[in-house]
Amino acid sequence: MSNPLRIQLAHSPADAALISQVFDEVWSVKTMVSPEIIVASLHNGAYGSVVWDGDLPVAAAFAIVGKSLTKQPGELNLHSHAAGVVQSHAGRGIGTQLKMHQWQWARENGFATITWSFDPLVRRNAWFNMVKLGASVTNYYQNFYGELDDGINAGEQSDRVLVQWQVLAAGEPQSLEVVTEQVGDVVIATPDDIESLRKNNKAEAQMWRARQRAAFEEAIGNGFSVRGLNSEYSYVLSRG
Repeated sequence: MSNPLRIQLAHSPADAALISQVFDEVWSVKTMVSPEIIVASLHNGAYGSVVWDGDLPVAAAFAIVGKSLTKQPGELNLHSHAAGVVQSHAGRGIGTQLKMHQWQWARENGFATITWSFDPLVRRNAWFNMVKLGASVTNYYQNFYGELDDGINAGEQSDRVLVQWQVLAAGEPQSLEVVTEQVGDVVIATPDDIESLRKNNKAEAQMWRARQRAAFEEAIGNGFSVRGLNSEYSYVLSRG
């Protein structure tokens, strides 16, 4: 039986190397984030953590310090660049524990908000971020990182939505209910399993990207914003 999981804050170069190692395993890439960048960021107030199952590192997170993305001067925002769980430990709620740990650390260190991005085609991530964690979508970006070459996103356009999680203004994180579309709303669908499509039908996966991108950009250009996710894992956008 595995030992109880524990979450350890990162402080040292060795911790930074572990975070980098976990990310490389999760994303099937070499040096997704270099340990040197993580060390420098931690030295300047960033967040890093490693989740241990006994003596095995099974998850990690890394977030950098940024200025407020709102109109409130002086507010600090923590941008979560990456958080991942190795495949052997997926589906065990570790991602939730990791994000809650990050939220609590942000609150204790005076951050008003946490932001991060995710691929809007990945419906399980949309559900986790928007419903389970209660983060709200603030922006949509076409090809945010440029073309990526990791084991998950290789050859794909890196369209992303940015979500914002309230910290200081919230007593604690609150999950959200799914929303029901109203007359005049725009509904933007997600595929059942974009990861499988990318492996087995790349042309259809690219069609999903183009179709979803066009829908988001048209809706946002017409004054709509994302209100939430419905029970069909579709984004619901309302005007104003």
